[in-house]
Amino acid sequence: MANCAFGLNNLLKIASLTGSASYYGLAQFGVSQVATDQGNNTAAFWSVGDTNKTAWFQAGWWPAQQMQAFFVGRTNLGQGATWQIVASNGGNQVYSASGSFATLSGVGPAQLVHVAPTPITADTVKITVTSNGTVPESYIAIALAYVGPIWQPVRNMSTKSTTGMDTGQTINTGMAGAEFVTTGYMRRKAAVDHESLDLADVPVLEQIAWLAASGTNVLFVPDPAADPPTLNMRTLYGRIQRGDLTNPYGAALRQQTSFTITERL
Repeated sequence: MANCAFGLNNLLKIASLTGSASYYGLAQFGVSQVATDQGNNTAAFWSVGDTNKTAWFQAGWWPAQQMQAFFVGRTNLGQGATWQIVASNGGNQVYSASGSFATLSGVGPAQLVHVAPTPITADTVKITVTSNGTVPESYIAIALAYVGPIWQPVRNMSTKSTTGMDTGQTINTGMAGAEFVTTGYMRRKAAVDHESLDLADVPVLEQIAWLAASGTNVLFVPDPAADPPTLNMRTLYGRIQRGDLTNPYGAALRQQTSFTITERL
């Protein structure tokens, strides 16, 4: 098990972006939508792809950037969809990976989560997704994406950390007591407690406070060393809130704070 990781710098926001053909060529469904924080599916990157089988987007930087985490979420893809990542630098391939959107037992969000073993320096990243017949629409929707570095605290989060879910539901109860539930939304969340942060972590903790105030999305990976289905199941991408930073242990100089990460819809 590895220390939890936070993706705090989405390099897609400063990248030159290109992608497969958008839905009817409409700008509001263009590839630039993958770099937004809101993740609104009605204004996502809608790509008709290759006969609704494969869609892609490519990010380029000059100079090259350092990255380690890759995420694609809030899609209309199903568990059977697959992905491929290819990173290049100076025209030479420096990293590649592939996998599926499947989660544990096939239940949960269909999303791409990949953490490279070590940081990669690249000036081009291409992410390709293949629906494999898992979408009923005539397009593939990609509403949220992250490509960038990760930060891991010196010591891991507390075992008191929790996960949960907010749900929007309309419940109608019949005369016989039967309940009819209409689901509005399901939004996952995590309450992350850190009891033993190091002084070396403090500068990044202050950065997180500013990110929280601005509403910027962060990527939260509870265990970057987990198997791919667990990564897909447990990783959150959304708004972060940070609690006060305290030093409850005095001379031990162990910092304490908490984070709440709420999945962006």
